[in-house]
Amino acid sequence: MWKPSNILKLLTKGQLIPQLKESISNAERSIFIVGPWLDAYFIRLIVDSITNKDIEVKFVVRVDDGVIDGKTLSALNLARENLKNFQAKSLENLHSKVILVDDEIFFLGSANWYWYSLNEGVEVVVMGHLGQLTELSFELDKYWNESSPVPGDLITKHTDFKPRYRV
Repeated sequence: MWKPSNILKLLTKGQLIPQLKESISNAERSIFIVGPWLDAYFIRLIVDSITNKDIEVKFVVRVDDGVIDGKTLSALNLARENLKNFQAKSLENLHSKVILVDDEIFFLGSANWYWYSLNEGVEVVVMGHLGQLTELSFELDKYWNESSPVPGDLITKHTDFKPRYRV
């Protein structure tokens, strides 16, 4: 298991998913996922990795002119169906990709949270302890506070659980 320290860890193809699964499985309190787009593959990876079923899981996704991508809404629907403490919000023009586990471990980089980016894309993600980048916590709080709740009835209408194979 990766231990928080003063070292940042660069994760590339083939390294991100195992490290992410391990961190998620060790989560005790919360998981905060920020990313413009999601798919059911990524949500299944998260859901299957969670060992504490009471954990809080929050999402902030992208909205453009009042529209949220259909695959992202389907992914949120899958999360809603499988996570006890689920919340979803949207933020106009969001492009950041961050996961924060237990307000301690962060994953920050170019990878989008869907199949193609995680398995085929040429991406880099930095993993580290939040103490190394305290400003990130303030920025994520700002995202959450400035975002709008995604209506539940909008989420439940979407059931396209196929992975996103192309960008």
